[in-house]
Amino acid sequence: KVVCDLNTLKTVPDRELSAGLAEVIKYGPIADMDFLAWLEAHMDALLAREPAALAHVVKRSCEIKAWVVGQDEREAGLRAILNFGHTFGHAIEAGLGYGEWLHGEGVGCGMVMAAHLSLRLGLVDAMFVSRLTQLVAKAGLPVKGPILSAADNAGRYLELMRVDKKSEAGDIKFVLIDGPGRAVVRGAPEPMVRQVIDFCCSNVLRNI
Repeated sequence: KVVCDLNTLKTVPDRELSAGLAEVIKYGPIADMDFLAWLEAHMDALLAREPAALAHVVKRSCEIKAWVVGQDEREAGLRAILNFGHTFGHAIEAGLGYGEWLHGEGVGCGMVMAAHLSLRLGLVDAMFVSRLTQLVAKAGLPVKGPILSAADNAGRYLELMRVDKKSEAGDIKFVLIDGPGRAVVRGAPEPMVRQVIDFCCSNVLRNI
């Protein structure tokens, strides 16, 4: 059983609440698009801390995580999909200095970047990327990647991602969306990853 005192969430600063919602949003793209649609319709209620809305997301998030972990108790593979957005997100946290961005802010932006990489690989369409980007922004999270190096920004991201726990001998593994509601862990060509980083950190993609 999972016990959660929802009254605790009344004490959390707005920025921390938004950061926590990043870990809720991820469950839609990786496992349950109906949940993603529910989040789109109820994000205002969540930000207003309405008890019924909070209770639903806590319950559904626990259900999805329990299902994933139950399928992969020894972390053989599937469980890694819970790290959607984290490869880019961890690079952002490390590159800026821990504490500059909250973990959830890095994950939120990282999900947008991972969605763009999924798009480049032909795994999702532009409408999916737009939906996810708008939801992340509506939650109060950044969608434009920060500049980590003026000299070689994409190179700095790649350097940091190569030490991510999902990397294998320097080969970066990403949690990508293999069609809405499904996730896959795989690599991607470095030139393509560079293009995604450049795009997601440019003024073309603004925080909306």
